[in-house]
Amino acid sequence: MTLQHQTAPAYQTDFAPEIGEAECVAPFVERIVAPNASPYTFTGTNCFLVGQDELAIIDPGPDVQVHINALDRAINGRKVSAILLTHTHRDHSAVAPKLAEKYGVPLMFGGPHRPARNLRAFEIDPMKRSGHYGLKPDRTLRQGDILSFGAVQIEVIETPGHCANHVCFALSDRAHILTGDHIMGWNSTLIADPDGALGPYLDSMDLILSCPGQIYLPAHGDRIVQGKSYARALKGHRLQRNKQILDLLAKHGSLTAWQLTDKMYPDVSMAVRGAALLTVKAHLHYLAEQGALKKQRRLLRQPIFVAA
Repeated sequence: MTLQHQTAPAYQTDFAPEIGEAECVAPFVERIVAPNASPYTFTGTNCFLVGQDELAIIDPGPDVQVHINALDRAINGRKVSAILLTHTHRDHSAVAPKLAEKYGVPLMFGGPHRPARNLRAFEIDPMKRSGHYGLKPDRTLRQGDILSFGAVQIEVIETPGHCANHVCFALSDRAHILTGDHIMGWNSTLIADPDGALGPYLDSMDLILSCPGQIYLPAHGDRIVQGKSYARALKGHRLQRNKQILDLLAKHGSLTAWQLTDKMYPDVSMAVRGAALLTVKAHLHYLAEQGALKKQRRLLRQPIFVAA
């Protein structure tokens, strides 16, 4: 899920894939775009087959028969050794248990879906329905794990932020990184408190920038050739949003999260206005953690935020 805004980095929005058709996007990497396009998923979820005669399926996507048939055609009788997930939002993971059972292979990802922070009493996570709660990995992936599929090796990079169990996968050619929803070319990722958190996202961006891979293969949209410069622009934009919030609070004295959202995203469509609010709340939570602002609760009214 993503949001557009006028000060954002240059996005790639001209991607027009053949849905359900396998396309080679890197050595030993094929991409199949699932038929689940939406304002949140762009043209659909990118499922990747990594390997040659022995495959890993990465982010298999929605549980839709036409998509399962497309994956079968792309696999074409080759050996499937594992199913990997960058994270457990359902647009990535819904069909994973079915495929793991079908091929008799382990399901690997960064641990069960969970909020990025402890919820307060009676607090409801608005993103809960999108998370694949209850799905358990056969193997929990950790930073630096190396997975081998024939001649191809994959290194796990832990990248919490978009959600708490997000990981990316660096390929052994040291050129390509499968970035999931952490970095996408068509837009910036949604960080929705409490499902995700801005602090870990910024730390994860630094970790990705320290890796040798330059070409990013995201879970939505086309590949990003100049990955590092684009990642720096994304991080810089998040920091600009932090400054914008503090500037607005300095100007107006105090504002609610909704008031900040209206001022920061004046042209956002109603279809994603709620997502804009969640993004603002993630920034507010981060700034409060940093001691840059304070949250003042009010009885039966929205809390207000003031600069510290």
